[in-house]
Amino acid sequence: NTEAFVALTGNSETNILACLAAKRMGVSKTVAEVENIDYIGMAESLDIGTVINKKMIAPSHIYQMMLDADVSNVKCLTFANADVAEFTVPENAKITKNKVKDLGLPKGTTIGGLIRNGEGILVTGDTLIQAGDHVVVFCLSMMIKKIEKYFN
Repeated sequence: NTEAFVALTGNSETNILACLAAKRMGVSKTVAEVENIDYIGMAESLDIGTVINKKMIAPSHIYQMMLDADVSNVKCLTFANADVAEFTVPENAKITKNKVKDLGLPKGTTIGGLIRNGEGILVTGDTLIQAGDHVVVFCLSMMIKKIEKYFN
């Protein structure tokens, strides 16, 4: 009768197996700390729930602090060689000047969606992003610095 299970032992294999067992016993939310980077892809494919790794969390926070734009969250997607970031759009940002299709975003960049006034909106080429929007951007690794200029 547990809603969530978190496995934080010092052993990646134990954490993965514990979360698998918890899932099989009906626990809907599980979190496994997996420090062995070689196991992360496998753990994610087993559908054990959330996989966390200190080595991947730290770079995301450092990256976030290095950006000049208002970024709520940055995640390095190690196995996809990509990053995902949530930007908050300020007044007069370059991204508010044209429709998405006319912005000239760098190749390898996708705006996945946005939240406006608490409502999720699917972004198309004809979407005009507004100040105050929270925009989720997917991009190839190391391109986030090029994208941030659209949010300043």
